[in-house]
Amino acid sequence: MSLRRPHRLLLAALGTVAIGVGVAVPATAGPALPPVTVGEDAAAALVPAVTEALGPALAGTWLADGRLMVGTWDAAAAPLVTALGATPVVRDEPRRDPAAVLSALAGRTATGMPAGLDSYGVDPRTEQVVVSVVDGPGADALAAGLTGGLDPSAVRVERVAAPAHRQAAVGGGDTITDGTRRCTAGFAASDGSSDWLITAGHCTRGSSSWSAGDGSTIGSEVETAGRGVDVGAIAVEPGGVSATVSGIRVAGSRPAPVGSTVCLYGSTSGRSCGTVQRTDMTVNFEGQSQSGLTSVAACAQEGDSGAPYITSSGQAQGVHTGAGGDGNCTSYFTPIRTATGALGLTLTTG
Repeated sequence: MSLRRPHRLLLAALGTVAIGVGVAVPATAGPALPPVTVGEDAAAALVPAVTEALGPALAGTWLADGRLMVGTWDAAAAPLVTALGATPVVRDEPRRDPAAVLSALAGRTATGMPAGLDSYGVDPRTEQVVVSVVDGPGADALAAGLTGGLDPSAVRVERVAAPAHRQAAVGGGDTITDGTRRCTAGFAASDGSSDWLITAGHCTRGSSSWSAGDGSTIGSEVETAGRGVDVGAIAVEPGGVSATVSGIRVAGSRPAPVGSTVCLYGSTSGRSCGTVQRTDMTVNFEGQSQSGLTSVAACAQEGDSGAPYITSSGQAQGVHTGAGGDGNCTSYFTPIRTATGALGLTLTTG
């Protein structure tokens, strides 16, 4: 059942509150609205309903202290958010349009990602586009060139210690290898008749036969998604790949909200966990733009490319592409639903 109609009826009964132009102040939750603690899995399940109910009044969702926080420009929508089981955050500041900023940045980088630009994407906590540039002598000039003329309240510039880069590696002790590079096995998937192992596209592109760390053959048929999506898959024998990640059984693919904890399982890093920072990020990997990525405050190392990200309850999140920042502790993954859609596969669950 659509939730839009109840929302309209509720707003009609409460009246419409206009957000006027004034001095921007931090977003605050209405003091009369009690916090609703739901937990990470319940929050993830609640996001689609909240998104549908609020429509254009929605201004970001994220997790904080076990609560699903829901930003809105419309104070009259706050009771609806509470009724749905989330915590409203009424943005008592001028309305911003991060989508317009994203569109402008996409246009300004259409011919190539400039050196020094690390990434850009929306921070739902502030409903601003965060532009990350690599710290150095030219950082200020680059940031000014990228953001000049944009709404200053809708964009925020941050500096990172090191640029993002993909993380395939050459060497022994591999989890999966084609003889020239080492990557990490991701998720099991199926095309309805055959089984596949998903990994990173920059691993499978130009490769042929893949082997496990013990030298046994995994498969020799590979598929790689278009260059805009960094995922690939290796055809395996029936039962050749398990629907588990380091003992965690894959239960589904419900996206975790910003603020949730997810874990990367890399062949080099092992288990590395952190909070989801932003979604729908555009990242500069050595001059190549890749969009639609999710960033996580987790450390990764060379050889982790293709590694799976998963929640403690078994919800598959995505496939590792690369990392950057201080100590390579900002990691990026392609969402699993994007990955399976680009490859024409279905995630295998157990």
